[in-house]
Amino acid sequence: MVQTASGEDITHAEARELWASAAYDKLKSVASRYNDVISYKQLALYVQDATGVNTNQLITNWIGMMLERVAQRAADAEEPPLTSLCVYADGTIGPGYGRAPKFAPVSKTSDIELVAAEHRLLCYRRFATDLPADGGVPTLTPMVTMSRRSDLARSDSPHWLSELIAAGRLTVGDKIPFKTHVEVAQLFGRDFAGHQQATIGLGDRVDVWFPKLYSNNDWENSLSNDGQLLTMRQVLGGKYSSVMAEPTARGDLITFGHIRATRGSPHYEFVGVFRRDPSASSAEQWVHRRISDSVEFDGIGGFAYRKEGARPVNDDQIAEVDAYDPELVQELEAQQQSGNYRVEDQQGSSRVRGSAQRVFAKAVKANYDWECAITGIRTSEFLVASHIVPWSADKDIRTDPTNGICLSTFVDRAFDAGFLEIRPNGRTAVRWERVHNDPILKIELGKIDDVAIAKPKASPPDPLKLARRIELDHSA
Repeated sequence: MVQTASGEDITHAEARELWASAAYDKLKSVASRYNDVISYKQLALYVQDATGVNTNQLITNWIGMMLERVAQRAADAEEPPLTSLCVYADGTIGPGYGRAPKFAPVSKTSDIELVAAEHRLLCYRRFATDLPADGGVPTLTPMVTMSRRSDLARSDSPHWLSELIAAGRLTVGDKIPFKTHVEVAQLFGRDFAGHQQATIGLGDRVDVWFPKLYSNNDWENSLSNDGQLLTMRQVLGGKYSSVMAEPTARGDLITFGHIRATRGSPHYEFVGVFRRDPSASSAEQWVHRRISDSVEFDGIGGFAYRKEGARPVNDDQIAEVDAYDPELVQELEAQQQSGNYRVEDQQGSSRVRGSAQRVFAKAVKANYDWECAITGIRTSEFLVASHIVPWSADKDIRTDPTNGICLSTFVDRAFDAGFLEIRPNGRTAVRWERVHNDPILKIELGKIDDVAIAKPKASPPDPLKLARRIELDHSA
């Protein structure tokens, strides 16, 4: 049976057309992130949720026919094979992929997994916003890689780890799986017979860290969808919960997250170099921000990483959906009305950031009549009260309306990440030197370059704060 959200029965053919349209858009979204894939089950659940058309049929009875329509649509549009991004729970593409319509060069290999990897790379090169400067390489999924690596280990083939050390670099997009801590340790010149501790100290306040990126008996850890935030929460009664009481943050963390596969062996995967953010952390949770998406090593103890993302960021978008304390909100509103904009990191509640942002956003968005000061977008879900001088940089102006501008989420991220300046004269300026191999981003940023921001009803942006923000960005 196939039904719409309103309970209306529709034919299977009608449902497949609706699902195929949603799947086509979703697969393009998956292709926007280098080496990302989606499972059949994930895609099946997504298309039903996105269309409101649901079925109690087994996925295997209908998803293949739906994906044939997606494949044909991509081929007709002379687009790369989007269906190569959809894999089984064990990471394989499956034999049926060979029969799907494709617009792609003829492969030199008959190995269907390698063919799919080549086709996925075509998708990333067309749609990815984080494609490596070298254009990337065809990559098997981590689980297929591990399965084939096990076969290699039983043969006389060169060891994959030696080749990786010779390459000397890992990025988060590489998706290279490691079975054990010992394999990771060899990248950094450590030769262990075995290792199970959470970290490996590299000296100078740098550790290799192995967090489990899922809930377990001791931790509830999660990595944000964009990979920028790693949140660590203790489980009540967990045997390591005392760690949260540590008064000082560890140094930088070269992080290999433990991935629990639906099928096949679990593995570790490099997810970036992280640093704890004290302003967003509390006794209940630690928030780590990614400061680098790559790490270099020589296999004999040398290592390096570029701290391109180490500058403090506002993350006002996250704060606007954070939990808040109604009593603290009232207290901060009263302070704001009296001209006191100072907010301490701890103020009788662990919900300080969310509470303060609620007060700040109410004033800033009202000043701009709930409209983005640069794009004019008015839909509330796409608006954020963006701090000029970042939250982490000055406790005395955290709720000051002259330290805020109402922006759309895209503009806020460009401003927050240092791609966009708002100058003291109230005009925008894109920092083009920061925009690299991303033609779509260049187009979108071009739309907001050299634009005069709208004037608010009250509390206009302080030119001195705008100048201070530029100084902070350029010194990061």
